[in-house]
This record gives sequence, structure tokens and C-alpha cells, in this order.
Amino acid sequence: MIYILSDIHGQYERYKAILEKIDLQDEDTLYVLGDVIDRGPASLQILFDIMERPNAHMFLGNHEHMMLTYLEGSDRESWFYGVNGGARTYEAYLKQDEKTRQKIVDYLLNETVIKKDLWIGNTRYILSHTSALNDGVDMYTRDYKDNLMEIQDIVWNMGYYDTSRIGEFEKSEVPTYFISGHIITRRLKDDDEIFIQSFSNNYTWIDIDCGCAMGSEFGYLACLRIDETDGQIKEVIYMR
Repeated sequence: MIYILSDIHGQYERYKAILEKIDLQDEDTLYVLGDVIDRGPASLQILFDIMERPNAHMFLGNHEHMMLTYLEGSDRESWFYGVNGGARTYEAYLKQDEKTRQKIVDYLLNETVIKKDLWIGNTRYILSHTSALNDGVDMYTRDYKDNLMEIQDIVWNMGYYDTSRIGEFEKSEVPTYFISGHIITRRLKDDDEIFIQSFSNNYTWIDIDCGCAMGSEFGYLACLRIDETDGQIKEVIYMR
């Protein structure tokens, strides 16, 4: 099975609970679409767990991007802006020894994904933290590590996230799904479940950021379960 989740934001207990609920196996694949860190109490615990799983693939979210640009000195403000919640993550980072801190940075720079085209059966999934890019090209953080600001618009800027762009694409011959997080779904609808918007050109956008960042009493951590034989979404798992 293939599992996709996003925007855990330091909520380690929810993260562990949802992994137990899906009973993740070695033969399964887990995609985490960024914003693992910040706001919640245990960002590095989640990050360390993902780093140790050979079947887990982490995407760069705007919060990981803020961490990297702060550490390299190209943006010394955004990470600590009030609602971004980077201070707690930074404090935990400083408590690590030098070798561990370097391991964290190396992983974020060299192992994370920005955007991935994933074909499962006769269905196309385009995974990213926030963008709706349709060029068929996979993107990796390592290709931009010498100029991280070049990808700021892709991991953050709402211009790339304007869903009207999806409806303007030429009609797809196969069902095509943009899967992303970044925007809490309650901003788009009246509840905390995933947001689905379908277009007449055979594209669908699914937002799976269900407000986990709001804390243990609000929102959900959501996870899609996809059958890798037929490419169909079989279940949405929620953890409060």
C-alpha cells in the first residue's frame, strides 16, 4: 500500500497513532508532504523517525525551507515570525550534538523531495507540499541547495497554489490528482476533513492538511491509503 500524509507540525503522538492505525509494513511506502516541524512540541522526534525509515519519503515544506534558510543565513526572520512557530524547533535543534545537527541538515538538503509525479496503475498523482506544477518533472531539494531562495515560491507562494490554474490545463487522458497540504482545509470548507475539488479536464485537487497544527483538541492528521495495484484511493484515515 501507499500512504500519504502532510503537515504533522510537531504532533508526535498523532503521528505515531496514525502509523499504528495503518499498521505500516516494510513493503508499504509512506510519503510525507512536508511541514513535519514547528508549532507542535516534538518536531525532531517525528523527523528522526522519518529519517530512519527506508520506506518513507519526505517532501520539503515551507517550514523546513524556513529552517534551512535561517541556518544558512539567507532568511533570518521568517522562521521565528509568531505563527510560524520555529522557536521551539530551533531550541530542540540546539540541544543536539554537532553531528546530529549536521545529520538533520544533510537529510533536509539531500533527501527531501519538492515535487514528484507518481504513476500508480492508470492513475497519475502529482505530489508536493503546495504547488500545482504539471510539467512531469520530479524536483529534489538537493538540486537547489546552493540557492534555496529559488524554490521559495514553489514551497510557499500562493500563486502556484491557485487552483484555477488546474482547470486551465489541457484535458488529461488519465485521472490525475494533485495531492498537497499547506492550507488548512477548514479555510476551504466547514469541517476538518480533506478537501476535494474536481475539474472538467480530468484533474482533481485533494488538500490533506486537516489542521493537525491546531493541537490535540482541534483538526485531524489525515492519511490517504492508495492501492498500488489499481491506483485507487481506498481510504482516508483521520487521527485526532
